[in-house]
Amino acid sequence: MRELVRDFIRNEGMVLPSSFVVEIYSQILRFAGGFAGLIQAGSRKAGESAARVFKEKYRSSLDISEIPELLTVFFQESGFGNLKVELRGDVLVIEVSDSPLLQVKGKVESALKPLQGAVEGFLSEMLGKKVTGSIKERVIEVKI
Repeated sequence: MRELVRDFIRNEGMVLPSSFVVEIYSQILRFAGGFAGLIQAGSRKAGESAARVFKEKYRSSLDISEIPELLTVFFQESGFGNLKVELRGDVLVIEVSDSPLLQVKGKVESALKPLQGAVEGFLSEMLGKKVTGSIKERVIEVKI
């Protein structure tokens, strides 16, 4: 799985310094304020788009049991830090233990909205059904 994700990031990704991402996102949240939901919606669309490329070029389907490893590896390899991901029945529990997103000024829940949206969009596209999530502190729960 790790090599698959590395190849995807290498061919489809873009490397940006984490300080740049933190500063840009901090400014967006400062000006957008209560519009974190719009950021989540945009991230959801980005996740759907990434999944379409992933399906077309790398894997056309994804078994639910592969999701924790895929998300963990993708998060680490893309430089966004470390996650603990568990599948508990039909709920994916994502605990963000370390990430530049946690350095964003403001509420942790708002800072993690892009991650929530991207995961929802990616998994919705890969699984062929709408998935939704919620955030409480550093934990994102996604019903799949």
